Amino acid sequence: MRAVARTLAVLAAVLAVAASPPTGRAEALQPQERITFQSLSPSLAEPVPATLYRPDGPAPFPSIVLLHGCEGITNTERTWASWFLSAGYEVVMPDSLAPRGTRGLCAAGESSFRDHALDALGALIALRSHPGTDPARIAVIGWSHGGGATLEAASAQMVAAVKPPGGGFAAAIAVYPHCASFLPGGIASPLLILAGGADDEEPPAGCVVRATQLRNAGAPIDWHVYPEATHVFDMPGPDRIVRQNNRTFHLRYDETATQDARTRIAQFLTEHLR
Repeated sequence: MRAVARTLAVLAAVLAVAASPPTGRAEALQPQERITFQSLSPSLAEPVPATLYRPDGPAPFPSIVLLHGCEGITNTERTWASWFLSAGYEVVMPDSLAPRGTRGLCAAGESSFRDHALDALGALIALRSHPGTDPARIAVIGWSHGGGATLEAASAQMVAAVKPPGGGFAAAIAVYPHCASFLPGGIASPLLILAGGADDEEPPAGCVVRATQLRNAGAPIDWHVYPEATHVFDMPGPDRIVRQNNRTFHLRYDETATQDARTRIAQFLTEHLR
């Protein structure tokens, strides 16, 4: 009964954080440690730098690896990092641009998702031997390009190929991810996908079709599509139109979708990391 009571108390605390209104900006984050780790990508010899943030309370902590989008770490990732910290999670933010000497990842095409995922799995291996981190409770979350990399990092094929000691991530969350080629070999981690139905940059249809097949086959996968939400629906700011590579994208902040995403993520992590 005491164990059940503790679990319910943790769930209540996490959901209380999820219910807090989004601030629209990152709280001041004080880096507690700068770390580096080796990516599993054979094309990258330089170590990947990352910032590690620790919450208050006793270690060991459950940990979240945050994967940024094409343009690198932005205020969106920092705001989420602050939110995860307030919920009691350790946060690790790798910078996958720095060791590659580039300002963006998208120009590299499909291979960049694999390389980004191999960075994430390198972080997983490093964290499992890092003091203060619980090696059995490490999750990954990514947005946009980082969401596509999260799908790669959660794929059974990739985990079987690189064989990280201890297996893959304990949980994986992809937010408005790239869905063009989606998990042909199944998943190695429980997976949550959150996407916008009005996303004209990364339409979610491919993810929904494959996720339905995987769940029907018994895989631990869930998803939710917000019908009116666009790409980067959790990025505060005015409505905007972006024209890039002969394509036009409509971007709009959706506070309701952002709030619901927080609640779903809190519940998912409580189920798989607590």
